Amino acid sequence: MSLAVSGYMRQFYKGNLFGASASGRNGQPSHSLLSADLKAVRRAVKGLSDYDYDDKESDGEELVNKVAAFVSTYNNLVDSAKGTDDEDLDRYMKQLKKLSKDHAEELADIGITVQSSGKLKIDDRTLKSTGRYQVSKLFASDAEYGKGVENQIKNTNRMVLRNRLNVPKRSTSVSAVETQPPQTDGSDGPVQGTAPDTEDQKLARQLVQALAGSVVNYSV
Repeated sequence: MSLAVSGYMRQFYKGNLFGASASGRNGQPSHSLLSADLKAVRRAVKGLSDYDYDDKESDGEELVNKVAAFVSTYNNLVDSAKGTDDEDLDRYMKQLKKLSKDHAEELADIGITVQSSGKLKIDDRTLKSTGRYQVSKLFASDAEYGKGVENQIKNTNRMVLRNRLNVPKRSTSVSAVETQPPQTDGSDGPVQGTAPDTEDQKLARQLVQALAGSVVNYSV
């Protein structure tokens, strides 16, 4: 049974249901929405990748609604990324927008236009009249566009997590200097003459020590 577009949006925004609607997004900080949007886009792409395009008895409405929900999550990501005003994120988003622009002709075949802002716009009539084969060329498990979007979202999420944890960009290992515990004089506090750690510094040190010698899971 096919869900309405809003139903798929609620599925994709599991963990931040308010991010699924325009009214719910109002008032939320961009960095919170960014995390939810990255997860939602990836879930939307996976839903289209897992769709059985060879099933001639499959519900065409389901496919149309999943494509529409993907476009909504994609556009939400463009908005939240812009709101963070982060140079690294801007660079990754330009790569995502270029990917869509490079596939603009194929997207247009199913009723999706790549706008100058980088957002996607749907022509409902064209999308509803599109066959499964045309959609599969973009979103099936072996389709270049769908795989490209998923990889770009993964890379963007890795960058966001890396920057938040202050992990060196060119290495997944943590240096001995970073993992060395603070010097003490035998008491519970730092050596006399050094400034006490702030709560943020304590948390950062705990995170670095926890990550030392292990692989960081950057999955969305």
